[in-house]
Amino acid sequence: MIEYYTLMHKGDSEEYTDNIFMNFDSTVTVLIIYSSREGSPEFSEEEKSKISSMITGCRGVPFNEISKILERDITPGIDYMLIHINDSMINIERHGAIYAGIVKNGELKRLPNGPFSIEDDDRVVCGTAEFIKHLSYPAVLSDALTAESSEEWMDNMVCRISEQNMLAEGNLTAVTLIVRKDENVRV
Repeated sequence: MIEYYTLMHKGDSEEYTDNIFMNFDSTVTVLIIYSSREGSPEFSEEEKSKISSMITGCRGVPFNEISKILERDITPGIDYMLIHINDSMINIERHGAIYAGIVKNGELKRLPNGPFSIEDDDRVVCGTAEFIKHLSYPAVLSDALTAESSEEWMDNMVCRISEQNMLAEGNLTAVTLIVRKDENVRV
């Protein structure tokens, strides 16, 4: 099972323009669109509807096929990250200013594009540059290791960001994920 928590906060922007699309099955699919970056093209309502339908209907569709569809359908210049995660593997494809890190065996490492094996209690954080810019590696690692849930981990990181800027900068968009084998599932 994959435990997750998402953050979608508009900050001081007039509106929230990033997007998170998710599909839950034996493999969780997450798509983060970072369209609030200055100078990025607009992510239209038509694109949003089309991509939302594709992600919510992608059960059983291989990662590479979803990736090809996104590459074809997302306006060039929009930053995005596609994530496929289950109990044993994560596959990531990142385009632009979106960060992905994994806490594995007490260390925080940047997740590369492509497949990566994961194990029970591995923790993944993905966020836009706006979210990550106020967080140091030691802070993210400390919050991951001390949190009992993905929600607590996110709350701790948001508190750190708030201490620095009162959450009064641009859109903040992030997802925390924790791999939970059956015997470690929280109720």
